[in-house]
Amino acid sequence: MEIASPAKTALYLNAFDKNIQVDGVIKTFDDEYWVANIVPILYPLWDSDKDKLEVFVKYKDGTTKMNKTKYQRQQKTGVYKWVSYQFDLSPFPSEVDTLCTRLMEKYTEYRVGQENDLERSLAGQFAKSAILNWNKVSLIRNFLLSDSDWTQLGDAPLTDDQKTNWRAYRAKLRDMPDEQKEIAANMVVFPVTPSKHEAMADGKEYLSDQNDHFYRMNQVVYSKFADRITNYLAIAISTAAIDDMPVTKVYKPATGDASLDTVLEMIEDGEIG
Repeated sequence: MEIASPAKTALYLNAFDKNIQVDGVIKTFDDEYWVANIVPILYPLWDSDKDKLEVFVKYKDGTTKMNKTKYQRQQKTGVYKWVSYQFDLSPFPSEVDTLCTRLMEKYTEYRVGQENDLERSLAGQFAKSAILNWNKVSLIRNFLLSDSDWTQLGDAPLTDDQKTNWRAYRAKLRDMPDEQKEIAANMVVFPVTPSKHEAMADGKEYLSDQNDHFYRMNQVVYSKFADRITNYLAIAISTAAIDDMPVTKVYKPATGDASLDTVLEMIEDGEIG
């Protein structure tokens, strides 16, 4: 069976790999959850010991397809083997609707639970120490660079002067490790954004005032950034996409969804961002 692209697929289930994809976002289920929650939905109508479900797809146009594999005897050779075939869903319209609804419910339940666990663990990682260290400063700096990438796009809704200020802002962020490497992390200063400077309307050239155009990362400010970053990482890592665009600034470990320990180690080592 030909599988459509995520742009055309509303729901895609791969029973062999134990994963479900909804609107392009794929989640691979752990064995315990799959057996306890997904298998009862599939067995025995859609999946059985000798007539196994391979793939089920619901397209955005409302049509559905299902591939199964049956253990059957070959007439010519008398040998039993697994044979893949497309299962006719037309006699089961209400059952297919129920299948879709229940799979969506379990997908959402699993995804929300997983993202909440990830977000709590990431938040805990930030909260381990009340002292701001250079690893955390570097992560915030990299996040701010990533958060302002849009300003460098050719069609960004900014004036020439605004684009110039955003370039200066990003350059100052990049120079932080060299310019401030000799001072303690809790004494590091960050530049205010051009948007903040514009709202200040102080009549001064951007970044010309060392007092008003820069701020120190105290614990209150740091906590606000920590919340934003943990939310950002949790979404990015668990969906591998933000606003339908591939993630480029947050790197998802190759081990897949069950890689929380690896993610936390990457944060600890300053590898994310």
